[in-house]
Amino acid sequence: MPDAPAPREFRLATVFDSVDPLTGPAFAPGRPRIEDEDERTALAAYLNAGEPLVMTTTLMDDVLDAGRTSVVPMNFRTDGIWIWTDTVTYYLEEHRLAPEPGLLAHLRAAGPYDWAADDATLEAATAYVLVPAGSRPAEPVWEVSGA
Repeated sequence: MPDAPAPREFRLATVFDSVDPLTGPAFAPGRPRIEDEDERTALAAYLNAGEPLVMTTTLMDDVLDAGRTSVVPMNFRTDGIWIWTDTVTYYLEEHRLAPEPGLLAHLRAAGPYDWAADDATLEAATAYVLVPAGSRPAEPVWEVSGA
């Protein structure tokens, strides 16, 4: 019987700059923005083209616009190196907020999306999302009222 492949390491993109257990996630006031429309469109196209890993119909409220409830998607995607949520794309498209610096550098260096997904990588990435090694918090990071 062949040995199981070694676990893959992926980079998991953060979305928010902070998370308060009572008030939930937030962005820092100085969060960089992508003002150039062409760059924003190219970045969003790459993010939207990522291979779906975990899809959900659950939607978050927009933390920057209290009037926009249940609009922020939370699906997970990958390009085989990074894993991100559609939340990153939402805040880029709707509020021009830049993805975290590491992911932004990766996107800029990568150019147009051209990764051909393979089953082994998709399975490893899905496992990474669903059961991250040693990183399960003992308690929820924040609680959504009414959930």
